[in-house]
Order: sequence, then C-alpha cells, then structure tokens
Amino acid sequence: MARKLLLFFIFLLTFSTSVFCQNDDDVRDRQILEQAANEVHDVVASPNPFSVTTRIRFFADTEIELEFFVKDLLGNTVFSKKLKTKKGANSIAFYRDELASGIYIYSLKSKTKIISKRIVIK
Repeated sequence: MARKLLLFFIFLLTFSTSVFCQNDDDVRDRQILEQAANEVHDVVASPNPFSVTTRIRFFADTEIELEFFVKDLLGNTVFSKKLKTKKGANSIAFYRDELASGIYIYSLKSKTKIISKRIVIK
C-alpha cells in the first residue's frame, strides 16, 4: 500500500511540474502575441467607398516590414506591395487603376499577423 502511495505521489509530482511548465510557456506565448498585436493598429481606409483613390492609414509601434495586398472576393490578388513602416502614423495611397467597381479585401501582413479589411470601389 505504501509503495502504491509513493508511486502515486511521484506521478502527481511529475504531472503537476509539467503542467506548471506549460503554463509558463503559455504566458510567454501570450506575451509575444500581445506584443505582435500592437505592431500595427488603427487601420482605416479613407474615403471608403471611393471612385479613384483611397488612402490606407495606420499606426505602427515600431519600424517593421509589411506586405500590403488587395484581393477580389474570389481571392485573386489584384495588387501587392512591400513596404517598411516608420514608427507612428503611416499611410498608403491605393489607386483604382483598371479595377472594376465592387468589394475588395485589403490586408497588411507582418511576420506575425495579418490585418484585413474591406474597401468598396464605386
């Protein structure tokens, strides 16, 4: 009986140690995700809807490399551009060019996240 109790105690100690280690990793992962979530924020297109041009405005907490792309509703990329942000307010001019009227999805993609929103061309 004492041997079973000792084995159970060792199992319980091992299991609880591994659970606490995972919690430390989870906290670290959450901190990384929260930091990534704050890289780029307050993304807005203005004017929206637009007929000729719109400006995508956003704030960056640090200088980072982004990919800006626009897709149609079928998922086809109709525009793509790589850029480097500056800390603070940033903006990207987007011109309609030959695109048909309709709804498009624009995205800002960093190494850790993608922010996507809708624009409408009149």
